[in-house]
Amino acid sequence: MKKSKPRGKTPSLIGGKNGRPKRILVERKSECARCGEEISAGIQCIAIPQNNSSFSSLKRFCDKCFKNILIKTSEDLEEVNNL
Repeated sequence: MKKSKPRGKTPSLIGGKNGRPKRILVERKSECARCGEEISAGIQCIAIPQNNSSFSSLKRFCDKCFKNILIKTSEDLEEVNNL
């Protein structure tokens, strides 16, 4: 299911609820958590652990969305450096 545009604000990696991103091999077809683009099995994508409760889940992102997340994170870091 492909959506026309990503939903919500671009997330940042600075927040304390997210774990360290890692590149994983997709074992079965899934969707990007941000834009809904289909990620086929056998393709590598970025997974960011969501540590909201006692169990952690992985949110998968396509490379395009992950680049936007990195840009937002660098902007947030720049803002913190200016304090």
